[in-house]
Amino acid sequence: MLREFSAPIPGPKQYDWAAVPAPQDCGEALGDPTALCGRIVYEGSYHRQDLSGAMETCLLRETLCRKLCQAVNKLPLDYSILIFDALRPLPVQQAIYDRFKAQLLRERPEASPAELELILDDFVAKPVKRLHRPAPHTTGGAVDLTLCKNGVPLDMGTGFDDFTALARTVALEQDCPPGLEKARDHRRLLFNLMASVGLVNYECEWWHYAYGERQWAARTGKAPIYGFCPECDFPA
Repeated sequence: MLREFSAPIPGPKQYDWAAVPAPQDCGEALGDPTALCGRIVYEGSYHRQDLSGAMETCLLRETLCRKLCQAVNKLPLDYSILIFDALRPLPVQQAIYDRFKAQLLRERPEASPAELELILDDFVAKPVKRLHRPAPHTTGGAVDLTLCKNGVPLDMGTGFDDFTALARTVALEQDCPPGLEKARDHRRLLFNLMASVGLVNYECEWWHYAYGERQWAARTGKAPIYGFCPECDFPA
């Protein structure tokens, strides 16, 4: 693995979310990172699943698009970035939320409503329009992605949208299960590469990185600069 990006992933920290102000959107436009760099590819996972409202085009805030280009250009030419999901309209979030909730009800019929809500909150944001606390993917500042080598996605230990404890970014750092050592190293490569261009990771999902929204603000001590994008609203 590339030595520059091989450091272990640090454990999650506690942040003062109450201190994060409501976003004051900077007005930055949306762009398509795949149009800026041929080594960034959009899979459009939810569009392929034909979820209502899923976007065929990859859209992110322009600064985030440029940062992804900077990141991939730090890697050898046989590496690329594969984007699973970017800007996510609320109808898509609703479909994902409902699907995961149904899965939990099947897998944990004994769980109380409060317990189910806690699990849901870890992995899937509620599909509601909140201008003071918008869901990350409704801001254009969050992206779900992985790395590929020679066009083949690197093994990260789980697939995208694997809502289990193994999907937590640091899950392979302590007592790494036998056979997942390469996946651990690949997660380190992804984490350190994204951090090198100023992106932050959501600790429950190895694939989720962000810039400019509330999670980024909590981790950097800055104010969020991206708010809710009108493109993400439910149809009138």
